[in-house]
Amino acid sequence: MSAQPVHRKPWFPAALSLMMVGWGANQFVSLLVFYRQEHGFSEVMVTSMLGIYVVGLVPALLWGGRHSDKTGRKPVTLFAIALSMAANVAMMGSVIGTLPLFAGRFMAGIATGLAMAAATSWVKELSQAPWDLDSVAGSGARRASLLTSAGFWLGPVVGGLLANYAPAPAILPYALHIVLCIPLLFVVARLPETRAGGTAPGSPVSGPAPHPEARKRFRLVVAPAALWVFAAGTTGFAVVPAVIPGLGAGRLAYATAAVAITLGCSVLIQPLARRLDTVRNARSLLTGTMAAFLGLAAVLGAILAASPALGLVASAILGSANGLLMVGGLLEIQRVAAAHELGKLTGFFYTLAYVGFLAPTVVAFTAQWVQTAWIMAGMLVLCLVSLAFIGANSRKYLPQALERVGSVPAPQGKEQKKP
Repeated sequence: MSAQPVHRKPWFPAALSLMMVGWGANQFVSLLVFYRQEHGFSEVMVTSMLGIYVVGLVPALLWGGRHSDKTGRKPVTLFAIALSMAANVAMMGSVIGTLPLFAGRFMAGIATGLAMAAATSWVKELSQAPWDLDSVAGSGARRASLLTSAGFWLGPVVGGLLANYAPAPAILPYALHIVLCIPLLFVVARLPETRAGGTAPGSPVSGPAPHPEARKRFRLVVAPAALWVFAAGTTGFAVVPAVIPGLGAGRLAYATAAVAITLGCSVLIQPLARRLDTVRNARSLLTGTMAAFLGLAAVLGAILAASPALGLVASAILGSANGLLMVGGLLEIQRVAAAHELGKLTGFFYTLAYVGFLAPTVVAFTAQWVQTAWIMAGMLVLCLVSLAFIGANSRKYLPQALERVGSVPAPQGKEQKKP
């Protein structure tokens, strides 16, 4: 395997593939109100399209990570980009009914799962020697998370603006994404492969050996936090616009603003998430889960006070929780995963995270019988349970062996200087 020159930064196009696949998957979110208003789709039908996305995404996460560990990151990532484009072609068929939208959302879920499992691991590997000699510990997780979140933010914002102010709102957002993906395919195809034929232990990208306590820490610390990664995000940009009363004809513009604020805060908070992270405890995950709790409390307050402004504050807090938890979770995984397990563990993390993507569907379905204020109260209780669980295990099953040899220094400034 030959390394590309360092100054070419091969990690960036790999991370850009995460952004574009995320863009393609999430631009649908800002069109939810458009489909409700223009096509007469029911609330349950529209949010079910979010659910079918997860049906495609979860198997792709689990399979894509394992497959890319064995055969390479590049082919899986290229297929994900191409499938994301095909999904957008299908969703252009919304003018003839709901079936093309369901098919497109299913394909978008598969594309996102493959990209997030394979390309996230690829970015991590390209963010270290021999491909990047200047990066610091944790750069791969931060870069992958930042570009993923940027795509999740750009897609809905651009899609919402086009739906509000441009012609052919059911066609143009999808067509723009396809046009932007075409040159990316050619660029990604020229990137170096980091796992061709299966990289042997001890190679530059093999990373640390699996820590004996890694699985316990994943199960008891990472997993309870992962459940709130996208539960927080989707509540901020999909649930808040749907449950705040009195918006009337301004609901579409409000939904676009909620998307922009939620995902914008997710992007902006991520440098802080890396500074919060430490090998000594689960501080970044605790902070993120606490932010999710506060955001849900703000949503409950906005419903009770019928306050659109407080709803947007809740979206900002929930977006921050999304960014903190995504970076914190990836850093925890990349600290202990061997190269032959990195894709698999990344897939497990995102699988749990995307369970929370069903939050809008669950809220819409349950709201047929239960008031939304009580639903939010129930989510608050569940979040508090997760917070207590993470806190109780925060200092347990730490990768002490890695810390002793200094192979994975903590990203926090002062800790990096220690031998």
